[in-house]
Amino acid sequence: MNRNLPSWLQRHINIFDIEQIHHAFIISGSKGIGKSLLIESLSEKLLNNKISLENNPDFHNLKILDEKKLIGIDQIHELRDKLYESSFLGKNKVAVINEIEKISIDGLNAILKILEEPPKNTYFLLSTNFLNKIPLTIQSRCFDLRISSPDIEQSLGWLSHYQTKDALKALEITNNLPIKAKYFLDNNLLDTRDNFVKDVSGIIKEGKDIISISEKWIKDNDTLNLKLEWMSQILSDSIKFHADKSIESLTSDTDAISKYLSGVASPEKIHKLISKTNYLWNLFSRETNLRKDYQLGALFIDWEKYLGVSKKV
Repeated sequence: MNRNLPSWLQRHINIFDIEQIHHAFIISGSKGIGKSLLIESLSEKLLNNKISLENNPDFHNLKILDEKKLIGIDQIHELRDKLYESSFLGKNKVAVINEIEKISIDGLNAILKILEEPPKNTYFLLSTNFLNKIPLTIQSRCFDLRISSPDIEQSLGWLSHYQTKDALKALEITNNLPIKAKYFLDNNLLDTRDNFVKDVSGIIKEGKDIISISEKWIKDNDTLNLKLEWMSQILSDSIKFHADKSIESLTSDTDAISKYLSGVASPEKIHKLISKTNYLWNLFSRETNLRKDYQLGALFIDWEKYLGVSKKV
């Protein structure tokens, strides 16, 4: 029941072919590498029945409530009570918690107590994008399952129903994360990327009005954080080009921008801009009530101040 699981994930299924397996797993790896696909397949294997996961009473998938920013201790207590009950179908029970770094401190302590004395025939599948943020006390009670990026041939094979040039571009700008690349391809984000490169190139080469571009980006709120990630990547590439003049290419469609910036700004100034850009990304990710137009405009002004990339302010 692996639903054509990608080859770089398939090998992890084999650990479940032994009779005695661990009761808890931490599945770590970059966002977009396929952790959710693997967890779904592992859950189906552990539950070993034909009922879909969403309709299986022995499958528990803990998520952040809509009005919350973290998984709270009350949710953990509710999960604990369900897990200590008998299985509805008389077999195994599976508890899935994605992005466990988003559990409150009290919640993590409660999870630890459950892992120390796990309910019978119950398996925990925990995932994280940032293993270093997970307390060692939690890690020590789980089997460590780390997913690394596939080679480019595996990624292209999985994306074979897309045009090769588009798949290669999507893989390049997502750092060879196939699930994320597929999302880009399915949602026309390659066009968004092209427009982003044109905007930044326009600021640098033509002195386009940074305020008008800022206002344009604000109107497309769904891709705003993605563009901030791309801005940060351009700056990071600039530092690499500055440090090693022998590097020919890092990110093909923005190499010219990064190389230019590496020649007109010091690494210290670029580092400051990376910090400011990442700070704004974090603010926007938390969906605060701040004025996004004001904050983004201020960031563009900082780009002009630190890099001198625009003739208009």
